[in-house]
Amino acid sequence: MSDNLTKLIATLTSVAQDGKLAIAYSGGVDSTILKEVALLAGLDVLPLTFDLDKSMEIEEVRNNDHERCYYCKSLMMRSLKAEAISRGYNVLCDGTNADDLGEYRPGLRALKENDVISPIALTGLTKAELRSIGHELSLDAADKPSSPCLLTRFPYDTPVSKEMLSAVAAAEDMVKSAGTDNCRVRIFGNLSLIELPKDILGSYNFSDSLKSDLLSILSPIGVSNIEIDPKGLRSGTMDEQGEQNG
Repeated sequence: MSDNLTKLIATLTSVAQDGKLAIAYSGGVDSTILKEVALLAGLDVLPLTFDLDKSMEIEEVRNNDHERCYYCKSLMMRSLKAEAISRGYNVLCDGTNADDLGEYRPGLRALKENDVISPIALTGLTKAELRSIGHELSLDAADKPSSPCLLTRFPYDTPVSKEMLSAVAAAEDMVKSAGTDNCRVRIFGNLSLIELPKDILGSYNFSDSLKSDLLSILSPIGVSNIEIDPKGLRSGTMDEQGEQNG
């Protein structure tokens, strides 16, 4: 057993003093590996999920406000904490890692306000170190691409609807089906820029038919032009615009 896995187990055992732990579970890399390590530690684990559509009822979220992540996480963690307590689990954890602490993430404030514990970050583990634990445990999630909130595909202060989010999700699925396991479809008014992993930028087949199919998905939300972003896939694209992280 690696030192990092041993340390994470020790952290989980420490925070779950009664042997019971609820986890805010999204199915992503962090929460999936956290859940499996908690089970390995012999804890009674309750994964809890949240319907993100509920957050679209919040004005600041719909308007893609700079603080939208805080408002979304506040609603999410209040709801999950209440459910956990009602089911006899007094500790709620999430999958925040050490990398997240150094980025612009207003949602971290909501975790503190709702007494949500972040065992991965507490252990000081980065995303890469957590993936290494996933490989050690032979978990498929270890190689799963990160999937930031779809609101990060739009500039700040851009009103966003469920239909717009669904269109972007469908477009990303189509881009992936044409030859990649990871991408971002960013929307800048009538222009959509597709970010692809840098190692496939020169070989990805962005055919006229694919572009046409993507336009059929994105034109209802105002997109009239689609291009491949020559800078490739990266985090913080909207920060480059002086706006947001994603």
